[in-house]
Amino acid sequence: MRSRFAAFAVGAGDYLVATLSSDHPDRALPASDLARELGRAKDKQRFLGLRILHASADGDEGEVLFFAKVFEKGADRSFAELSRFVREEGRWRYASGDLVERARLPEDLDALDREAFIALVQPPPKSR
Repeated sequence: MRSRFAAFAVGAGDYLVATLSSDHPDRALPASDLARELGRAKDKQRFLGLRILHASADGDEGEVLFFAKVFEKGADRSFAELSRFVREEGRWRYASGDLVERARLPEDLDALDREAFIALVQPPPKSR
């Protein structure tokens, strides 16, 4: 996760493509176009910090809950994400993730554990 965050910050699009899982939907796009697009994130956003809140692995599957401090044109675009990774050919690859914008997160990030994050992602039950 840390290496992918750093890759976004410096515009390493080729690395971001290489660290996608083999079945990630973005793999359907031409790799050179995707690398160029991902590499441009640094031109629009400032990646100012990464905080890992939870990480676990079970065999060839893992997950990382993190908070990313990101600004775009002076506006806070920070978010938390629970990312899922798979180990392929001995390397961890990004498979998918659920994202919650900063405005919906608790002020105290120490209160944001995996269960609290999942509660933010899941829609509330429908009332009858």
